[in-house]
Amino acid sequence: MNAAALARIAAQVNGVSAAAIAKADARSAISVRRRFEPAAKRALREIYNVRVSDLTGRFTVRTGADENGEYISLNASTKKLPLYGFFGHWGGRKSAGATAQIQKGARKVYNSAFIAKVGGQRRMVVRQFSRDATAASGRDGRRKLLTLTGPSAFQMVMGQGDVVAKRLAREMNAYRGSELIRQLKLARQRKR
Repeated sequence: MNAAALARIAAQVNGVSAAAIAKADARSAISVRRRFEPAAKRALREIYNVRVSDLTGRFTVRTGADENGEYISLNASTKKLPLYGFFGHWGGRKSAGATAQIQKGARKVYNSAFIAKVGGQRRMVVRQFSRDATAASGRDGRRKLLTLTGPSAFQMVMGQGDVVAKRLAREMNAYRGSELIRQLKLARQRKR
């Protein structure tokens, strides 16, 4: 049963104007738009060990209409996040490599990786292999470092069988319905 549609019909029966119903609908869409990004960050942080600051600016929320009606969509960035941000740790030169924990409870060792400052920021890096390297290991010196990256915001939202994406869609649809009902109740009270 579509509670939001029933609320629209009840508002019309109670004499609320079509303009007031449209305004309530627009206000509920704005509320959902404002709540979408924080809900996405919260859902990702339940599964992944990512800082909120690393997710800032990685999402855009769009609203619009097409042949199927109105829609609200969350677009996530495909730019990969630095692996150091996933609780990167390095035990020193005698360790096998640096470790990171992308998902909660799943720490992984990245062989030969270490943590260094690159461009003024701490990053998990590894020396690149090269044919013209002077070292016996075949790795370049400090001048050629490869920064290791983790998943992007898009990969985290769509990963693991779309669990996060489906959950967000259900949560935002439920919130949109409840917010529309609330806005229509306010419109009926203003009419009196």
